[in-house]
Amino acid sequence: MPKSFQIELSDAEQTVLSTRIEQDFLLAKASHQRWAERCAGWLQKWEGRVNPPQPGDEDKPNHVVPLLQWQTFNKLARDLQSLLGEDAEVTAKPTGPSDRGVTEKVGRWMTSRLFDQMEIINPLCEFEFRRIVNGWSCAYRPWYRREFDTLENGKRVTVCDYEGPGFFPCEPDDIVVPPERGVRSIQDFSFVIRRVRVTVDDLQRGAGSLYYQECSSPKFVQDALQWAAQAVSNDYTMPGQDPVRAERELSEGVDYDSYMLGRRSIWLWEWYGKWRPLKTQKDQTPAEDDLDRRELMESDWVVRFIPGMRKIVACQDLLELYPKMRKRRPFVESTLIKDGTYRPKGFGALLEDLEDDATANSRLFSAAGELSVWPIVFFKPGSGMKPGAIKMQPGTAIPTEDPTSVNVVKLAPGVDFGIMRQQDILALAERVTGITDQSLGRAVDRPNAPRTATGQLALIEEGNVRAYLDATILREDMEEIIGDLWDLDVAFVPQTEPGLFFRVTEEQANGLFDVRRGGAFMGPQEFGGRYDFRLKFAVTVWGRQQKKQETMVFYQAAMANPLVQTNPNAMWQLLYMLAKSFDLDFADIIPKPPDIDRPKTPDEEWVEMLEGQEVHVNPQDDDNAHITAHIAQLEDERQQPDRDAQAIAFGVRHILDHQQQLRTKMLMQTMMQQVTQALNPSPQQQLASRMDQHFQNAVQMYGGGPPGQPPQPGGPPGAAPGGPPGVAPQTAAVPGQIPMPPNVVGSQAAPQPQNGMM
Repeated sequence: MPKSFQIELSDAEQTVLSTRIEQDFLLAKASHQRWAERCAGWLQKWEGRVNPPQPGDEDKPNHVVPLLQWQTFNKLARDLQSLLGEDAEVTAKPTGPSDRGVTEKVGRWMTSRLFDQMEIINPLCEFEFRRIVNGWSCAYRPWYRREFDTLENGKRVTVCDYEGPGFFPCEPDDIVVPPERGVRSIQDFSFVIRRVRVTVDDLQRGAGSLYYQECSSPKFVQDALQWAAQAVSNDYTMPGQDPVRAERELSEGVDYDSYMLGRRSIWLWEWYGKWRPLKTQKDQTPAEDDLDRRELMESDWVVRFIPGMRKIVACQDLLELYPKMRKRRPFVESTLIKDGTYRPKGFGALLEDLEDDATANSRLFSAAGELSVWPIVFFKPGSGMKPGAIKMQPGTAIPTEDPTSVNVVKLAPGVDFGIMRQQDILALAERVTGITDQSLGRAVDRPNAPRTATGQLALIEEGNVRAYLDATILREDMEEIIGDLWDLDVAFVPQTEPGLFFRVTEEQANGLFDVRRGGAFMGPQEFGGRYDFRLKFAVTVWGRQQKKQETMVFYQAAMANPLVQTNPNAMWQLLYMLAKSFDLDFADIIPKPPDIDRPKTPDEEWVEMLEGQEVHVNPQDDDNAHITAHIAQLEDERQQPDRDAQAIAFGVRHILDHQQQLRTKMLMQTMMQQVTQALNPSPQQQLASRMDQHFQNAVQMYGGGPPGQPPQPGGPPGAAPGGPPGVAPQTAAVPGQIPMPPNVVGSQAAPQPQNGMM
């Protein structure tokens, strides 16, 4: 919750500042009224409400063709289906190195923040409706705390129901900006005034935080009650009622004036503008541009002012309220098109002339149809016919004294031109808005509609191009709004462990962060990063069918790849994606296999070190490349003024681990080469071994022995020691050598069989 940071002002300073606020409002009042009146006219066309007929025109057709209504309905349905569909979500993209799990968690947090906690669907629908009709929409975006009172042990206790970013769409009557040229954002105007109704109880509850502590004093409460009782419900500074609010109340048929008087509510102005503070608070207040007694640079203030009482009830510096935010004025806005103007055209301005033309043409149809149904009758005054006293019905015979004097004129109006004209008007409306009959679910039956398949496809493709333009503008504006809401969270969310809890399923987490306790926690580590947010639109029904076909094609191509066939995790993921496209939960059928140990890049390892995590080496790492990259990262970090000593220590230890692993790999490689050579000798080694064996066998056969040694005693020549004559000694087998049988060595004959046997 942002602190109070109330700036105390002397009575004289309050008088000077109040005069400035009133002058600013009077300067912007005329242009604001013209804009509000135009918005009221477009709202009247949306409501389909017609003005009372002029005297004498009570019997003429007065219906309207709701062109703006049906085009707005379709456009609103398109946008909300894209923003709030089943698979619509917010994704985060880091502006610097970041872990994938943190990025996914931040995206899921913002999705939960928008749709579950803020309950933004209904306010966003109202915001988008005004964007479509008026071409521009604005919402109040403060840090909001929603509270209610309950009883505990018989005592009243205030309970916080929600604390976080707020999103409150504003009526066109309530945002007053000056007519300044070249301004494209509400943040750049010299001042902005937000008009809001508050009750006396609201002022008392906010005393000490949102308002001065004085607002809870009995004297102020009494003065506020007296002013609320005697003042009208409308702002006394406005000439009559607010145009848009008055039009809406007429359509609703509710008398808000008497009700607001009963609630004792009063108008409050929030003035956001530039003001030069005093160097020292004194009784004598100088002029607002007296640089001798005021600061040279202006400050961006918000001043809450009750115009009827001419009383300032709060004064705060936006820099102190939102020190970490770039857009400090708590407003977000969106436009239908970017054409270089602050308030571009919406459907109201684009279609108002076409709707008036279509309405006039349709009323002409009605008048022509009445002429063809109710004929014109001419008769003599003395013929005895009294048409005013006889009810004319089809098939009724009316008696008269002279039937020949009665002339019935039958009209056959030519409506072909009117039909073509009406169809042409509707075609113009479609070309302007990009919303065709196909998108409305109607068949094209116009005389000028394309009659071939090629023409229909061209028309559909043209509509897709226009829809893509509108969706792109809407997505960019919504991403800026989401970024502002994230900045509010970063500035005001308590940075404590374990953090803020939010609901997320295991499927949404995708194994990237912990959801074992029914959800996840957003802690200081996640809120400390900077991200660009992307809004993923929901997919239409036809888009889902196309996505199924694309998934099937990709699945077949991937399963034929050997890299996928040898990876169980990849095969399971492909089956899971295929089942998900058919709205099936494949994880309930076959659980996901354990993840394969995947080596990380040096950048991913360095990000984890910066986050305070100790990183271990992976046997599959390229140690030389990792050592080179980590040395460069450590040198860059050492040169930083605010270097992270813990990350540097982790990096040095990690480099030493890589060097140890590299030495181990080299030793293992040398040992494997030696074993391989021993088990698989080369052909040259095999030939040398055989020649050496032949030589040893020959020496032993002739009783010589190794060169330089005398013959072995204990037997005749050619006999082995202790063996029969003529038998060569048996030698031990040597690995890699093939022993030769003695009967094929030298000239010694093979032993003859005895008794018919060997």
